Amino acid sequence: MPRPRKKSGGQSRFAVRGDDTRDMWNEKNLENAFLRNGSESGSASSESSEGVAGEIQIPLAMWDLGQCDKKRCTGTRLVRQGVVQELRLGQHFPGVIMSPVGRSCVSMEDADLIESKGLAVVDCSWNKLDDVPFGRIKGRAPRLLPWMLAANPVNYGKPCKLSCAEAFAGALYICGRKDDSRAVLSRFKWGHSFFALNEELLELYAACTNAEQVIQAQNSYLESMAEQDRQNAARAEEHAGDGYLDGLDLPPSDDDSYSSSSEEDATTETELCDTLASVHV
Repeated sequence: MPRPRKKSGGQSRFAVRGDDTRDMWNEKNLENAFLRNGSESGSASSESSEGVAGEIQIPLAMWDLGQCDKKRCTGTRLVRQGVVQELRLGQHFPGVIMSPVGRSCVSMEDADLIESKGLAVVDCSWNKLDDVPFGRIKGRAPRLLPWMLAANPVNYGKPCKLSCAEAFAGALYICGRKDDSRAVLSRFKWGHSFFALNEELLELYAACTNAEQVIQAQNSYLESMAEQDRQNAARAEEHAGDGYLDGLDLPPSDDDSYSSSSEEDATTETELCDTLASVHV
């Protein structure tokens, strides 16, 4: 088998040269990535809340579009720690790619491909998607993430605006790689918050066998949220003119000696309101 030719400036372990050598070349270099990740993850500074980051068993990669603040970019930190390999534009990636232009949702159907070929993300700014040359981000399996909440400090609580690390973690969890998912985010002090915010959703998605079921689970969850919001709005409108205690299921008093006149009740309520109004949070 002819050996791939090197270009000046070094060669990525995910590079591809020639259709007849693609599979063997990628497998060899993904194996090197795995070995490097295993050796460096134990010695790299984890910056996690527990002080020790777990070892990641899946080769990870990233296209860096240079649109993010390097000091706050989770993808850049993972590259610096040696657990993510940086890819060049135009470079083919053989595994699953988490991309805003994915054609289907990531699911357990992708588990085997992720395990054998790895997982990649596109590191770009959510505010500059129109400037991303997605045509030069090449791979066989671009995928979308289902609805989840971000836990990173920049977009905390915002739907779908996940960081690179959260995209890695979400995809790995959905595809049954829960230990790897937690290992990625163990490198960030806020990482546990991602699982706290999305625990129910992650379990729902991980229980699905294909992309269609993931979308169904997502839509069902969002509809239940919308229904709860409608019920809360209707309840608030129903009691819009009531006093602040009206409509609440208060326990009955067991003290028969307790009684008060309407005037005393009004005075007590006024005093309580004045007290609450003077409290500053």
